[in-house]
Amino acid sequence: MKFKRTTVIATACLLSATLSVSGVPAVAFAEPTDVLQQRVNDAYATLQTYTMELELASSQLATVKDDLATVQGQIEQTRADIEKKQAEVAEGQEVIAQRVSSTYKQGGANLLSIVLGSTDFADLFSRTFYANKVADADAQVIAKVKQDMAELEQKQAELAEQEARQKELVSEQESKTAEVSSKVSQQQSFYSNLDTQLKDQLAEEAARKAAEEAARQEALQQQQQQQQQQQQQQQQQQQQQGNNNKPSKPVEKPNNNGNTNSGNAPASVVDVALAQVGKPYVWAASGPNAFDCSGLTSYSYAQVGYGIPHSSQSQFNLVRSKGHLVYNIGSLKPGDLVFWGNGGSTSSIYHVGLYIGGGRYVHASMPGVGVVVASLYAGGNYVGGGSPV
Repeated sequence: MKFKRTTVIATACLLSATLSVSGVPAVAFAEPTDVLQQRVNDAYATLQTYTMELELASSQLATVKDDLATVQGQIEQTRADIEKKQAEVAEGQEVIAQRVSSTYKQGGANLLSIVLGSTDFADLFSRTFYANKVADADAQVIAKVKQDMAELEQKQAELAEQEARQKELVSEQESKTAEVSSKVSQQQSFYSNLDTQLKDQLAEEAARKAAEEAARQEALQQQQQQQQQQQQQQQQQQQQQGNNNKPSKPVEKPNNNGNTNSGNAPASVVDVALAQVGKPYVWAASGPNAFDCSGLTSYSYAQVGYGIPHSSQSQFNLVRSKGHLVYNIGSLKPGDLVFWGNGGSTSSIYHVGLYIGGGRYVHASMPGVGVVVASLYAGGNYVGGGSPV
Protein backbone atom coordinates (compact mmCIF):
# COMPACT_ATOMS: atom_id res chain seq x y z
CA MET A 1 0.00 0.00 0.00
CA LYS A 2 2.82 2.39 0.88
CA PHE A 3 4.66 1.42 -2.30
CA LYS A 4 1.69 2.34 -4.46
CA ARG A 5 1.26 5.73 -2.81
CA THR A 6 4.98 6.46 -3.20
CA THR A 7 4.84 5.52 -6.88
CA VAL A 8 1.92 7.87 -7.48
CA ILE A 9 3.70 10.74 -5.72
CA ALA A 10 6.95 10.14 -7.62
CA THR A 11 5.13 10.02 -10.94
CA ALA A 12 3.29 13.23 -10.15
CA CYS A 13 6.55 14.99 -9.24
CA LEU A 14 8.23 13.83 -12.46
CA LEU A 15 5.26 14.99 -14.55
CA SER A 16 5.26 18.36 -12.80
CA ALA A 17 8.98 18.84 -13.43
CA THR A 18 8.64 17.88 -17.10
CA LEU A 19 5.79 20.31 -17.71
CA SER A 20 7.63 23.13 -15.93
CA VAL A 21 10.76 22.67 -18.04
CA SER A 22 8.72 22.60 -21.25
CA GLY A 23 7.03 25.85 -20.30
CA VAL A 24 3.58 24.26 -19.94
CA PRO A 25 1.90 25.05 -16.60
CA ALA A 26 1.60 21.96 -14.33
CA VAL A 27 -1.93 20.78 -13.56
CA ALA A 28 -2.85 18.82 -10.40
CA PHE A 29 -5.00 15.86 -11.39
CA ALA A 30 -7.33 14.75 -8.59
CA GLU A 31 -8.22 11.09 -8.27
CA PRO A 32 -11.78 10.42 -9.48
CA THR A 33 -14.21 10.53 -6.58
CA ASP A 34 -15.66 7.09 -7.26
CA VAL A 35 -12.16 5.58 -7.27
CA LEU A 36 -11.26 7.38 -4.05
CA GLN A 37 -14.57 6.29 -2.50
CA GLN A 38 -13.77 2.67 -3.34
CA ARG A 39 -10.33 3.02 -1.76
CA VAL A 40 -11.95 4.42 1.39
CA ASN A 41 -14.43 1.52 1.45
CA ASP A 42 -11.62 -1.01 1.00
CA ALA A 43 -9.56 0.63 3.75
CA TYR A 44 -12.55 0.57 6.10
CA ALA A 45 -13.19 -3.11 5.36
CA THR A 46 -9.53 -3.90 6.09
CA LEU A 47 -9.76 -1.90 9.31
CA GLN A 48 -12.79 -3.96 10.34
CA THR A 49 -10.87 -7.18 9.66
CA TYR A 50 -7.85 -6.04 11.69
CA THR A 51 -10.11 -4.90 14.53
CA MET A 52 -11.77 -8.33 14.59
CA GLU A 53 -8.31 -9.94 14.73
CA LEU A 54 -7.35 -7.63 17.62
CA GLU A 55 -10.49 -8.51 19.59
CA LEU A 56 -9.81 -12.23 19.08
CA ALA A 57 -6.12 -11.88 20.02
CA SER A 58 -7.06 -9.89 23.13
CA SER A 59 -9.53 -12.58 24.20
CA GLN A 60 -6.91 -15.30 23.70
CA LEU A 61 -4.36 -13.25 25.67
CA ALA A 62 -6.77 -12.97 28.59
CA THR A 63 -7.25 -16.76 28.50
CA VAL A 64 -3.54 -17.64 28.58
CA LYS A 65 -2.95 -15.10 31.36
CA ASP A 66 -5.73 -16.72 33.40
CA ASP A 67 -4.12 -20.13 32.83
CA LEU A 68 -0.73 -18.76 33.95
CA ALA A 69 -2.28 -17.35 37.13
CA THR A 70 -3.81 -20.77 37.87
CA VAL A 71 -0.44 -22.53 37.49
CA GLN A 72 1.29 -19.93 39.66
CA GLY A 73 -1.36 -20.46 42.34
CA GLN A 74 -0.70 -24.20 42.25
CA ILE A 75 3.04 -23.54 42.58
CA GLU A 76 2.49 -21.39 45.67
CA GLN A 77 0.30 -24.07 47.26
CA THR A 78 2.87 -26.79 46.49
CA ARG A 79 5.67 -24.66 47.93
CA ALA A 80 3.65 -24.25 51.14
CA ASP A 81 3.03 -28.02 51.29
CA ILE A 82 6.77 -28.70 50.89
CA GLU A 83 7.63 -26.30 53.71
CA LYS A 84 5.09 -28.08 55.91
CA LYS A 85 6.60 -31.50 55.12
CA GLN A 86 10.10 -30.16 55.76
CA ALA A 87 8.96 -29.00 59.19
CA GLU A 88 7.49 -32.45 59.90
CA VAL A 89 10.75 -34.17 58.90
CA ALA A 90 12.79 -31.80 61.05
CA GLU A 91 10.49 -32.39 64.01
CA GLY A 92 10.68 -36.20 63.63
CA GLN A 93 14.44 -36.11 63.25
CA GLU A 94 14.71 -34.01 66.41
CA VAL A 95 12.67 -36.57 68.40
CA ILE A 96 14.89 -39.45 67.24
CA ALA A 97 18.04 -37.43 67.87
CA GLN A 98 16.93 -36.75 71.43
CA ARG A 99 16.27 -40.46 72.00
CA VAL A 100 19.65 -41.48 70.61
CA SER A 101 21.37 -38.77 72.65
CA SER A 102 19.60 -39.93 75.81
CA THR A 103 20.61 -43.53 75.18
CA TYR A 104 24.20 -42.51 74.51
CA LYS A 105 24.45 -40.42 77.69
CA GLN A 106 23.01 -43.18 79.86
CA GLY A 107 25.33 -45.73 78.28
CA GLY A 108 24.03 -49.19 78.88
CA ALA A 109 21.69 -48.11 81.64
CA ASN A 110 18.63 -48.40 79.43
CA LEU A 111 19.52 -51.88 78.26
CA LEU A 112 20.49 -52.90 81.85
CA SER A 113 17.19 -51.54 83.20
CA ILE A 114 15.33 -53.55 80.58
CA VAL A 115 17.23 -56.73 81.54
CA LEU A 116 17.03 -56.25 85.31
CA GLY A 117 13.46 -55.00 85.23
CA SER A 118 12.19 -58.03 83.33
CA THR A 119 10.40 -60.63 85.44
CA ASP A 120 11.24 -63.48 83.09
CA PHE A 121 12.61 -64.18 79.59
CA ALA A 122 9.23 -63.58 77.95
CA ASP A 123 8.99 -60.16 79.61
CA LEU A 124 12.57 -59.36 78.51
CA PHE A 125 11.76 -60.28 74.91
CA SER A 126 8.57 -58.21 74.98
CA ARG A 127 10.36 -55.10 76.33
CA THR A 128 13.19 -55.38 73.79
CA PHE A 129 10.76 -55.95 70.90
CA TYR A 130 8.67 -52.91 71.92
CA ALA A 131 11.74 -50.67 72.09
CA ASN A 132 12.80 -51.72 68.60
CA LYS A 133 9.26 -51.18 67.28
CA VAL A 134 9.22 -47.60 68.59
CA ALA A 135 12.48 -46.86 66.77
CA ASP A 136 11.20 -48.51 63.56
CA ALA A 137 7.91 -46.57 63.72
CA ASP A 138 9.77 -43.27 64.05
CA ALA A 139 11.94 -44.13 61.07
CA GLN A 140 8.91 -45.16 58.99
CA VAL A 141 7.08 -41.92 59.74
CA ILE A 142 10.09 -39.87 58.71
CA ALA A 143 10.55 -42.01 55.59
CA LYS A 144 6.89 -41.48 54.64
CA VAL A 145 7.14 -37.73 55.14
CA LYS A 146 10.34 -37.64 53.07
CA GLN A 147 8.60 -39.61 50.32
CA ASP A 148 5.69 -37.15 50.36
CA MET A 149 8.13 -34.27 50.19
CA ALA A 150 9.97 -35.86 47.25
CA GLU A 151 6.66 -36.24 45.41
CA LEU A 152 5.82 -32.60 46.14
CA GLU A 153 9.23 -31.50 44.90
CA GLN A 154 8.65 -33.50 41.71
CA LYS A 155 5.27 -31.83 41.33
CA GLN A 156 6.88 -28.45 41.93
CA ALA A 157 9.43 -29.13 39.18
CA GLU A 158 6.66 -30.16 36.77
CA LEU A 159 4.66 -27.05 37.63
CA ALA A 160 7.76 -24.90 37.10
CA GLU A 161 8.12 -26.36 33.61
CA GLN A 162 4.42 -25.77 32.98
CA GLU A 163 4.79 -22.19 34.25
CA ALA A 164 7.72 -21.61 31.88
CA ARG A 165 5.70 -22.93 28.93
CA GLN A 166 2.70 -20.83 29.93
CA LYS A 167 4.88 -17.71 30.21
CA GLU A 168 6.13 -18.39 26.69
CA LEU A 169 2.52 -18.62 25.49
CA VAL A 170 1.69 -15.34 27.22
CA SER A 171 4.76 -13.68 25.69
CA GLU A 172 3.90 -15.00 22.22
CA GLN A 173 0.28 -13.90 22.55
CA GLU A 174 1.34 -10.46 23.83
CA SER A 175 3.61 -10.07 20.80
CA LYS A 176 0.83 -11.19 18.48
CA THR A 177 -1.64 -8.82 20.11
CA ALA A 178 0.84 -5.93 19.90
CA GLU A 179 1.48 -6.72 16.24
CA VAL A 180 -2.23 -6.74 15.42
CA SER A 181 -2.71 -3.57 17.47
CA SER A 182 0.02 -1.91 15.40
CA LYS A 183 -1.72 -3.02 12.20
CA VAL A 184 -4.98 -1.54 13.47
CA SER A 185 -3.25 1.74 14.32
CA GLN A 186 -1.54 1.99 10.93
CA GLN A 187 -4.72 1.05 9.06
CA GLN A 188 -6.70 3.57 11.11
CA SER A 189 -4.24 6.30 10.13
CA PHE A 190 -4.36 5.23 6.48
CA TYR A 191 -8.15 5.10 6.49
CA SER A 192 -8.42 8.49 8.22
CA ASN A 193 -6.13 10.09 5.63
CA LEU A 194 -8.13 8.65 2.75
CA ASP A 195 -11.39 9.64 4.41
CA THR A 196 -10.12 13.20 4.86
CA GLN A 197 -9.08 13.32 1.20
CA LEU A 198 -12.49 12.07 0.15
CA LYS A 199 -14.31 14.60 2.33
CA ASP A 200 -12.14 17.44 1.01
CA GLN A 201 -12.70 16.32 -2.56
CA LEU A 202 -16.44 15.97 -2.04
CA ALA A 203 -16.50 19.44 -0.48
CA GLU A 204 -14.63 20.84 -3.47
CA GLU A 205 -17.02 19.11 -5.86
CA ALA A 206 -19.99 20.36 -3.88
CA ALA A 207 -18.61 23.92 -3.96
CA ARG A 208 -17.95 23.64 -7.69
CA LYS A 209 -21.44 22.29 -8.34
CA ALA A 210 -22.93 25.02 -6.16
CA ALA A 211 -21.03 27.65 -8.15
CA GLU A 212 -22.15 26.07 -11.41
CA GLU A 213 -25.74 25.96 -10.18
CA ALA A 214 -25.55 29.59 -9.07
CA ALA A 215 -24.19 30.57 -12.49
CA ARG A 216 -26.92 28.54 -14.19
CA GLN A 217 -29.62 30.16 -12.06
CA GLU A 218 -28.19 33.60 -12.79
CA ALA A 219 -28.15 32.87 -16.53
CA LEU A 220 -31.70 31.53 -16.33
CA GLN A 221 -32.82 34.61 -14.43
CA GLN A 222 -31.24 36.87 -17.05
CA GLN A 223 -32.95 34.87 -19.78
CA GLN A 224 -36.31 35.17 -18.01
CA GLN A 225 -35.80 38.91 -17.59
CA GLN A 226 -35.03 39.23 -21.29
CA GLN A 227 -38.16 37.23 -22.14
CA GLN A 228 -40.24 39.43 -19.84
CA GLN A 229 -38.81 42.54 -21.46
CA GLN A 230 -39.61 41.15 -24.89
CA GLN A 231 -43.16 40.31 -23.78
CA GLN A 232 -43.61 43.80 -22.36
CA GLN A 233 -42.35 45.32 -25.60
CA GLN A 234 -44.75 43.12 -27.59
CA GLN A 235 -47.64 44.13 -25.31
CA GLN A 236 -46.81 47.80 -25.74
CA GLN A 237 -46.65 47.37 -29.50
CA GLN A 238 -49.99 45.52 -29.51
CA GLN A 239 -51.59 48.24 -27.38
CA GLN A 240 -50.30 50.88 -29.71
CA GLN A 241 -51.76 48.96 -32.65
CA GLY A 242 -55.13 48.74 -30.89
CA ASN A 243 -54.72 45.13 -30.07
CA ASN A 244 -56.00 44.66 -26.54
CA ASN A 245 -55.25 40.96 -26.35
CA LYS A 246 -53.07 40.24 -23.38
CA PRO A 247 -50.90 37.22 -22.93
CA SER A 248 -52.69 34.60 -20.98
CA LYS A 249 -51.56 34.05 -17.42
CA PRO A 250 -50.06 30.64 -17.01
CA VAL A 251 -52.28 28.33 -15.02
CA GLU A 252 -50.58 26.81 -12.02
CA LYS A 253 -50.98 23.06 -11.84
CA PRO A 254 -51.58 21.49 -8.49
CA ASN A 255 -48.52 19.87 -6.94
CA ASN A 256 -49.29 16.19 -6.91
CA ASN A 257 -47.09 15.34 -4.96
CA GLY A 258 -34.12 -23.25 19.02
CA ASN A 259 -33.74 -21.85 23.20
CA THR A 260 -36.09 -18.98 23.74
CA ASN A 261 -35.23 -17.96 27.32
CA SER A 262 -32.33 -15.50 27.29
CA GLY A 263 -32.42 -14.92 31.06
CA ASN A 264 -33.32 -11.81 33.02
CA ALA A 265 -30.85 -9.09 32.15
CA PRO A 266 -31.33 -5.85 34.15
CA ALA A 267 -33.00 -3.31 31.85
CA SER A 268 -31.14 -0.49 33.60
CA VAL A 269 -27.88 -1.66 32.02
CA VAL A 270 -29.17 -0.37 28.66
CA ASP A 271 -29.29 3.22 29.95
CA VAL A 272 -25.71 2.92 31.20
CA ALA A 273 -24.45 1.60 27.86
CA LEU A 274 -26.34 4.20 25.79
CA ALA A 275 -24.85 6.96 27.94
CA GLN A 276 -21.42 5.97 26.55
CA VAL A 277 -22.37 6.53 22.88
CA GLY A 278 -19.85 8.83 21.20
CA LYS A 279 -16.91 7.85 23.40
CA PRO A 280 -13.78 6.55 21.62
CA TYR A 281 -12.68 2.96 21.07
CA VAL A 282 -9.37 2.11 22.76
CA TRP A 283 -8.12 -1.47 22.95
CA ALA A 284 -8.30 -2.99 26.48
CA ALA A 285 -10.06 0.13 27.84
CA SER A 286 -12.97 -0.40 30.24
CA GLY A 287 -14.16 3.15 30.86
CA PRO A 288 -15.19 5.58 31.89
CA ASN A 289 -13.70 7.69 29.08
CA ALA A 290 -12.94 5.02 26.45
CA PHE A 291 -13.83 1.38 25.80
CA ASP A 292 -13.18 -1.71 23.76
CA CYS A 293 -16.13 -4.03 23.06
CA SER A 294 -15.98 -6.23 26.19
CA GLY A 295 -14.85 -3.24 28.24
CA LEU A 296 -18.13 -1.45 27.44
CA THR A 297 -20.30 -4.43 28.42
CA SER A 298 -18.36 -5.24 31.61
CA TYR A 299 -18.41 -1.56 32.62
CA SER A 300 -22.17 -1.26 31.98
CA TYR A 301 -22.98 -4.34 34.07
CA ALA A 302 -20.63 -3.22 36.85
CA GLN A 303 -22.55 0.06 37.14
CA VAL A 304 -25.75 -1.86 37.97
CA GLY A 305 -24.07 -4.19 40.46
CA TYR A 306 -22.93 -7.19 38.40
CA GLY A 307 -19.30 -8.17 37.80
CA ILE A 308 -18.57 -9.94 34.50
CA PRO A 309 -15.15 -10.67 32.94
CA HIS A 310 -13.45 -8.20 30.56
CA SER A 311 -13.23 -10.68 27.67
CA SER A 312 -15.71 -11.33 24.85
CA GLN A 313 -14.98 -15.10 24.88
CA SER A 314 -15.32 -15.29 28.68
CA GLN A 315 -18.59 -13.33 28.57
CA PHE A 316 -19.94 -15.73 25.91
CA ASN A 317 -18.90 -18.73 28.01
CA LEU A 318 -20.64 -17.19 31.04
CA VAL A 319 -23.93 -16.68 29.15
CA ARG A 320 -23.78 -20.24 27.82
CA SER A 321 -22.98 -21.70 31.26
CA LYS A 322 -26.08 -19.94 32.66
CA GLY A 323 -28.22 -21.67 30.00
CA HIS A 324 -29.28 -18.26 28.64
CA LEU A 325 -27.80 -18.50 25.12
CA VAL A 326 -30.40 -17.96 22.37
CA TYR A 327 -29.88 -17.77 18.61
CA ASN A 328 -33.18 -16.19 17.56
CA ILE A 329 -32.95 -12.40 17.62
CA GLY A 330 -36.66 -12.30 18.44
CA SER A 331 -35.93 -14.07 21.75
CA LEU A 332 -33.47 -11.40 22.94
CA LYS A 333 -34.38 -8.94 25.70
CA PRO A 334 -32.96 -5.45 26.32
CA GLY A 335 -29.76 -5.80 28.34
CA ASP A 336 -28.73 -9.15 26.81
CA LEU A 337 -25.21 -9.51 25.44
CA VAL A 338 -24.86 -10.31 21.70
CA PHE A 339 -21.80 -12.01 20.22
CA TRP A 340 -19.90 -12.52 16.96
CA GLY A 341 -17.44 -15.35 16.28
CA ASN A 342 -14.72 -15.72 13.67
CA GLY A 343 -16.40 -17.59 10.81
CA GLY A 344 -19.47 -18.02 13.02
CA SER A 345 -17.50 -20.15 15.50
CA THR A 346 -18.45 -20.03 19.19
CA SER A 347 -14.89 -20.94 20.16
CA SER A 348 -13.43 -17.85 18.48
CA ILE A 349 -15.58 -15.02 19.85
CA TYR A 350 -14.10 -11.69 18.80
CA HIS A 351 -16.83 -9.10 19.44
CA VAL A 352 -19.65 -8.40 21.90
CA GLY A 353 -22.34 -5.74 22.19
CA LEU A 354 -25.40 -5.01 24.33
CA TYR A 355 -28.90 -5.49 22.93
CA ILE A 356 -31.20 -2.48 23.41
CA GLY A 357 -34.35 -3.79 21.69
CA GLY A 358 -35.93 -3.34 18.27
CA GLY A 359 -33.22 -5.35 16.55
CA ARG A 360 -30.55 -2.83 17.58
CA TYR A 361 -27.53 -2.99 19.87
CA VAL A 362 -24.93 -0.60 21.28
CA HIS A 363 -21.26 -1.53 21.03
CA ALA A 364 -17.70 -0.19 21.00
CA SER A 365 -17.12 -0.69 17.29
CA MET A 366 -13.53 0.06 16.33
CA PRO A 367 -10.88 2.81 16.39
CA GLY A 368 -12.20 5.94 14.72
CA VAL A 369 -15.81 4.86 15.19
CA GLY A 370 -16.13 4.40 18.95
CA VAL A 371 -19.33 3.57 20.83
CA VAL A 372 -22.33 3.55 18.46
CA VAL A 373 -25.77 2.02 18.00
CA ALA A 374 -26.15 -0.42 15.09
CA SER A 375 -28.63 -2.87 13.57
CA LEU A 376 -28.26 -6.48 14.62
CA TYR A 377 -29.43 -7.60 11.17
CA ALA A 378 -26.43 -6.05 9.38
CA GLY A 379 -23.23 -8.02 8.83
CA GLY A 380 -22.40 -11.67 9.49
CA ASN A 381 -20.76 -14.03 12.01
CA TYR A 382 -23.50 -13.41 14.63
CA VAL A 383 -23.58 -16.45 16.96
CA GLY A 384 -26.29 -15.58 19.51
CA GLY A 385 -26.79 -13.75 22.76
CA GLY A 386 -28.30 -13.80 26.23
CA SER A 387 -28.00 -12.56 29.80
CA PRO A 388 -24.82 -13.19 31.82
CA VAL A 389 -26.80 -12.98 35.09
